[in-house]
Amino acid sequence: MNIVLSKLDPLITKFGLDNTDQMEILKGPCSKIGVRPAHVVFIASSVALFSILFGIAARFLSTFISIIYPAYRSIQAIESAGENDDKQWLTYWILFSIITLADASIGFALEFIPFYHILKLALFVALFHPQVKGAEKLYDQFVHPLYLKHHEKIDKGFQKVQEKVKQQVNDKFQN
Repeated sequence: MNIVLSKLDPLITKFGLDNTDQMEILKGPCSKIGVRPAHVVFIASSVALFSILFGIAARFLSTFISIIYPAYRSIQAIESAGENDDKQWLTYWILFSIITLADASIGFALEFIPFYHILKLALFVALFHPQVKGAEKLYDQFVHPLYLKHHEKIDKGFQKVQEKVKQQVNDKFQN
């Protein structure tokens, strides 16, 4: 079996999955069955992509993939001392939120685009892939300039809402 799986090694390296061998959650089970964690990740990813391609649980799988790996890497970023990887994951989650909000708003119309979930998943992979760092690039090019232009208005709006909520809570509990 390892001879067959070793044929996947060049693909695993090409897609940047070698670092998945370091995932503690996979090391134990994979060592018991005698395979590399990267092989399990590659095969699971291939099955998921195949399922998405043929519309089998496409929404669930694309959402699952766009959350699980980034969430794990975000935890690693929090736990790593001195490394400068926090920006990558913070910018990913900002863009993930923006895209998810847009998808919740107009996703019903986007569902008619052929292979929509594959395109959406490709976008998320480009955002979180460590070699592409698409999240940082999109943030620096689009979100940051918009933030600089509008943050004072947004801050004032949030402050007004916060004051109104605080007043409502105070009024409720004083009566």
